[in-house]
Amino acid sequence: MVDDALAENVRPGGQVIEIGCGPGAVLAELAAVHPDVAFLGLDVEEKMIVHARDHHPGPNVRFELVDLSTDTPDVTGDLAYSIDVLHHIRDLPGFLRGLHAALRRGATWLAVEPNVFHPYIFWSQERMRRAGLGEDHFRPWAVEPLFGAAGFEVRERRYALLFPGWLDRVPPSVAWIEPLLERFRLFGASVAYRLERR
Repeated sequence: MVDDALAENVRPGGQVIEIGCGPGAVLAELAAVHPDVAFLGLDVEEKMIVHARDHHPGPNVRFELVDLSTDTPDVTGDLAYSIDVLHHIRDLPGFLRGLHAALRRGATWLAVEPNVFHPYIFWSQERMRRAGLGEDHFRPWAVEPLFGAAGFEVRERRYALLFPGWLDRVPPSVAWIEPLLERFRLFGASVAYRLERR
């Protein structure tokens, strides 16, 4: 998904931002495949940034400790992506303003979040929330109006990942059913957005 969006939206010399880059491996892999594009990983956890800098240095990749709710990085991105980040953010309007400022007009943002309508995901998130582990549900009905208010237009919303992420390869005998069932919100474990910065 990110690779396809990168090919469609980012030209040589462009800027890609990963929001919530964690230990940095995903961003470093993309940077290695696209040496003519600059990559910036952002995270609010200092230990993650230190790890990413130590383990994934590269000529076209950097990692910064930035909280978009209060800070704006010194870049103008062509593409941003976030995976399981939004449901952790406490000041979502502030975060969205910060991200809006970090992207050029017309830039694409891919956001993937746990699907609250999927029974297993709902149960799993609820257990973690009740245990005080910093998890909460991603509530599309509450967040989607905030996207618009912050200057993002939802270009696409789909449900994805019928099969769990720990499966490296879905057997071909059942892989064909995944795209068919992902049309229904009860089957996709994630909700995936393609947003455009206005």
